[in-house]
Amino acid sequence: MNQQPASKKFFYLLTAALTLFCSEVSANASAQDVHEISDICMYSQRILKDYALVGMGVTYHDPQKDLNENIKTVDKYFTDLKSHKLNDKLTAEIDEVAKTWAEIKPEFEKTPNKAKMSELRKKVEAYTVRCQQVAEDVAKDTGIEGEHDVVLVAELGLESQRMAALYLMKAWGVSDADYETEVKQVVDETEKIYQELLAADEKLVSKEIKDKLKTTENDFIAFSVLAKSKSGRFMPSVAEENASKIFDALREILKMEQKLVEGSVSGYFTPVAEEQQGWFDKFTVIMRSKEEELA
Repeated sequence: MNQQPASKKFFYLLTAALTLFCSEVSANASAQDVHEISDICMYSQRILKDYALVGMGVTYHDPQKDLNENIKTVDKYFTDLKSHKLNDKLTAEIDEVAKTWAEIKPEFEKTPNKAKMSELRKKVEAYTVRCQQVAEDVAKDTGIEGEHDVVLVAELGLESQRMAALYLMKAWGVSDADYETEVKQVVDETEKIYQELLAADEKLVSKEIKDKLKTTENDFIAFSVLAKSKSGRFMPSVAEENASKIFDALREILKMEQKLVEGSVSGYFTPVAEEQQGWFDKFTVIMRSKEEELA
């Protein structure tokens, strides 16, 4: 029976081991996965806001165009996430959220119906809550310190659109007996997020980012005054302008935060978790020793 040369055996062993290692690494979520699931969560409330604007006949900022583009973006991101090699838990969670999105999406593609707006918002609320939970799970799975803060900044963008959606529904004449309570919840949740980010270590949330967050916080407070107004006079275009201003500013802050905590890590590269790094270090020692024996 012919025996393979020792060098060839070593090559096969090395290839198999590296294949196993790469398979293990690819099971972890990447920074890009966090970006995409966070955007999916943010756009859910933005789409709801645009749906209300279209229903009211407001054309400021072309909400129909934004609605259509954001629906396509959410679809694309779900397709991307499903194609990545995530672990079973995250895959199941993303599939769960994607299924809910598939149930909600057809309503957004129809002519806005004021009679269905309240029920649609309830579905979007439940969907958004679950989406945020999944985003946190994905962030944790990356092993990148600070990804939680990335998710928090994205959540601020979500809350700004939630506030706008609530206000525009009221302006449209959609009945909501809990409006004041819901607005207060948004304000309280937003303030809680700002406090956490502003108190974070500056290696994770820099002074520059904190200064910009303070500006958006002030803008949000001013927007909340409009949402809480009991004058009975509504200004949907002003609400859209304020909501988009805050959203765009937070998108820029989000990019800064991603760059800060992810550094030179490529979006699709998965950082090696500590236990995987330890395994790789041991493997390297063994391979070098084996190579010396075969030399």
